[in-house]
Amino acid sequence: MKTERQLRKVLIIGEESSARDTMRVLLGSMGCQCVVASSVQQAIAVLEQEKPDAAIVDPQSTSASASSIASGFDKIYPSLRGRAIVLSGKESEPEVKDLLEQYSLPRVSRDRLLQELWGSLESLFHPNKILRRVVDAAHLVFDSFLQPMPAGVRGVSQLPARQLVYQSESLTADLWLEAQTDSYNLALVGQIVNSNRPDCQFDSIPVVLHGRKGPIALETTNKFGEFHFNFGFEPSVTLEIEVRGNHWVSVALPCLEWAQRAAFAGS
Repeated sequence: MKTERQLRKVLIIGEESSARDTMRVLLGSMGCQCVVASSVQQAIAVLEQEKPDAAIVDPQSTSASASSIASGFDKIYPSLRGRAIVLSGKESEPEVKDLLEQYSLPRVSRDRLLQELWGSLESLFHPNKILRRVVDAAHLVFDSFLQPMPAGVRGVSQLPARQLVYQSESLTADLWLEAQTDSYNLALVGQIVNSNRPDCQFDSIPVVLHGRKGPIALETTNKFGEFHFNFGFEPSVTLEIEVRGNHWVSVALPCLEWAQRAAFAGS
């Protein structure tokens, strides 16, 4: 099933490309289209051309980067009034503190992006600016819990692991879920393959794990299309896989209550 979701456009301003890419993937899974600028000068041009709904300013941890962005922020602030968020670390640089105080900007800690970024952004979006992203819902084609039980096992709650296979057109997601009895966490190992082209590589494909309250974790696939999550128990989770720009495949996993019972039974 193919659906369209509203997209918001977000400008990411920061010098470190890896940090920008992480935020782009995270925000893409939340229904945003991202444009990037590595400097204030680039941001001026992007603001004029793209007219984003909001901006994330990431001065980073190096004083040179923080200083250059902070000193030039007055050039872009009129276009971003009331629509900008600053990322900061536990020990913010003096330039970042001055930026936050001078313009009364909201801040999000870098180590709490998954928990806080979306909620902070939502309040900044202009209600009339809408783009769209395409989301395909993958369907379940195999569930090991629906197979005959092994000898001596009375019910699925006694099984420590579960295999699930999903398909969306030619894309297949093979998943293995296992309860970790020593920590009450769940391990999720997966592989993405193209059933029509087995030689097709899914290298560096973003995969985002969502719980009921929002994103939990973000990973990218290796050259074999493999990825791995280890996360605290959630009753239900969804995977979103960005197969190409603004086109995602959503994988809704069955209720995970069995994993919690299996963890307690094995402890």
